[in-house]
Amino acid sequence: CRAWDNFDLRITHWPLKRYAILAGCLIYLNFFTNAYVFDYRWILVGILVILFWKTKVYFNSSGIERSMPMLLAFVLIGFFIWIAENIATYLGAWKYSYQHDGWQVVELHKISSWSLLVIVSVILIANLKFLSPQIVKTLKNKRF
Repeated sequence: CRAWDNFDLRITHWPLKRYAILAGCLIYLNFFTNAYVFDYRWILVGILVILFWKTKVYFNSSGIERSMPMLLAFVLIGFFIWIAENIATYLGAWKYSYQHDGWQVVELHKISSWSLLVIVSVILIANLKFLSPQIVKTLKNKRF
């Protein structure tokens, strides 16, 4: 939410609301079921490529409006979270089971996990921004 305001984000060619929400729900469901049934992550990625192929995000950086494909933004955010996760595990904030004998780089597949989590978050916030401007205005005025 803060990034949306701080960077004056604007999105074009957002998928239909029902498809975006369904994709978000399927991603979320996959997070809970992938340990018990097949991991549908790559099928979901294919669906997301179809849904967000034309979607672009515009952002204001240093007074200059720039843009990038939304899919690239999702992957870049997931990548930078993965970098932060590597730093955190290196510094001992937590360890994965394979890191108990010594630090190792966090598995690369985590980038896709973080990217998918970011997509769920963006879908939630975009629906607030697009569909409920009054709710967003109310949330901005509240102090938590």
